[in-house]
Amino acid sequence: MTETTAREPAPAPAAAPAPARRRARDVARETIAEFVGHVIVEPVREGRLRDVGWPLGLRPIVAVAIVGYVVAAALVLFSGPLRELVPLSAQAGTVLLTLPRALVWIVLALTAFSATLAASGALHARPWLRWLMTVFVVSVMLFTSVPDQEELPVARILTVVACAGLVVFVALRGGRGYRWWDFVVIAGLVWGPLTVTAAVLSAVNRLAGYDFVPLLLSLMLSTLGQLAIPAGLAAGAAIASFTVSLALWAAKVVRSVIGQVAVYVVLALVALWRTVDVALGAGGFVEPDGVRGLAGAVLLLVLIAVSWLALARIRPGRGTPSAQGMVDRVDALALVVAAVTTTSLVATPLLVLAQVALGYGAPHEVVAGLLAVSDALTATVVVFAVRAVGAVALIGLAVVQARRGRRTLPELMAAVGIAGALIAAAVLVDFPLLWGPDALAAVGAVLALAVLVVALVRRRLTAARATSVLVALLMSALFAYREIVTDPIAFLLGFAGGAVVLFGFVWAFLTENGVANEDSPGYPRPARVQLVLANGVFAITVLAFLALARDPQASVSLGDLAEFGSQAYGDPLVASGLLLALWAAVRGREVDEGSPDGFETRPLRGRSSAT
Repeated sequence: MTETTAREPAPAPAAAPAPARRRARDVARETIAEFVGHVIVEPVREGRLRDVGWPLGLRPIVAVAIVGYVVAAALVLFSGPLRELVPLSAQAGTVLLTLPRALVWIVLALTAFSATLAASGALHARPWLRWLMTVFVVSVMLFTSVPDQEELPVARILTVVACAGLVVFVALRGGRGYRWWDFVVIAGLVWGPLTVTAAVLSAVNRLAGYDFVPLLLSLMLSTLGQLAIPAGLAAGAAIASFTVSLALWAAKVVRSVIGQVAVYVVLALVALWRTVDVALGAGGFVEPDGVRGLAGAVLLLVLIAVSWLALARIRPGRGTPSAQGMVDRVDALALVVAAVTTTSLVATPLLVLAQVALGYGAPHEVVAGLLAVSDALTATVVVFAVRAVGAVALIGLAVVQARRGRRTLPELMAAVGIAGALIAAAVLVDFPLLWGPDALAAVGAVLALAVLVVALVRRRLTAARATSVLVALLMSALFAYREIVTDPIAFLLGFAGGAVVLFGFVWAFLTENGVANEDSPGYPRPARVQLVLANGVFAITVLAFLALARDPQASVSLGDLAEFGSQAYGDPLVASGLLLALWAAVRGREVDEGSPDGFETRPLRGRSSAT
């Protein structure tokens, strides 16, 4: 009896796993929270529109714009089911145009709303922007009324009167401070003629069994859609930006929250995965195209590294650029570079003016001249020549920024400039060594594995070095399997190109509106907010039209543009991230360690990195 009593406490240690499980759950919860917080929540918090000092009446406009953006995104996302459920309106022309008839008015309203936002936003900006936007909106209004060829052209008359009213209103109200009713007046001047035009022409053509409204929408967006080219190009950088950020924070969170042992374990697993993956895919690089792709990837990395060394020599002071800082800047840089080097931003207004001149009886020579200039600006040689000049100018600007002591942005500019110059050379002079994304991912993996092997042989695989190698391997892996991010969207859309564009548009809309939170006399905050919203709403409206129409011969293919933008802006970011991670690993440091615009600006809430 005594022995039994004495032995009863022995089973007590069996309760120990419960606290261990709780600790494991806490660590897992903290890891997920840190990872999601840094990769998704913080970029959205830093780049979203903020209601700071907004004047009376701006909030409802922003609310309507956001609702319109969500509606357009939903039209894109569910375009496939909508085409099956909503009756289609088929119109024969150069191609057979089919659109869900009940949704045509929504897309048309969003187009007019974005034009109203643009005109209202520019109203109180610099005079050059104010009048440039006014002239463009007036030309678009006249363009939409051209089809009214009746004996009494009510739509044309009303449109001309509204255009004159808009010019007078801009002359009276321009630069006089924001008032909520400015938007209301401009909306009436823009929407009124468009509504009358659609109603009049629909009534006339309905007698002949012809539905004009879908054709009017197609006429507008097939022409004006060229203005969405910069946004489409910049959208291609979003996947690369997201994957690089994923790799950076995944390794950082594993080390800081879970511990150093976890870094070694994850590194071993990822290294094994990438070794097998690269070995299995090696056969694809034996062919001549594969060899050229690998050589192009190596050339891109070497040229970027050499440019960085040159920038470091001319920059006062020492320091290393930040990978996270590049991620934070690449989307805005891509949009600016795309806008400056896109000739369609000039060619499209000229095309609109030519159509207006033709419809309103201008001399044939004027129309022919406008069309000739517009066609010349969109020729392939001219387009890529302008991009080549832009690439060289961007490299020169990087040198100027470096001489002023700035870091990270000059390196990113140089990388994007070098990539743009190589792409332009491949088109203009048939330069053969152009990389592919898979080749870049493979080269990055091989270099990271080589650094890992050397560190193991020399017994210098510290936690910091292991973290940097892990970042490089994860970066190459996530970039190689980047379709995982967009595959769920592509499943709903029915085509992958639209998924990349939609992801890029939405991500930029959530994270790249910080410029609208600033203020200046020339570009006050209300103007910035409306212009940013106008750009976002118009771009996704064009995408909604393309997704709903499924026109294979559309004048603008945002999917192809996003693919080009991925190579021109996303690949240089990935190459830069790989170089920074590998350089940190060679030096035995962690990526962005001590960088003023890297991880230090987003401190981890978990354990210390020394854990």
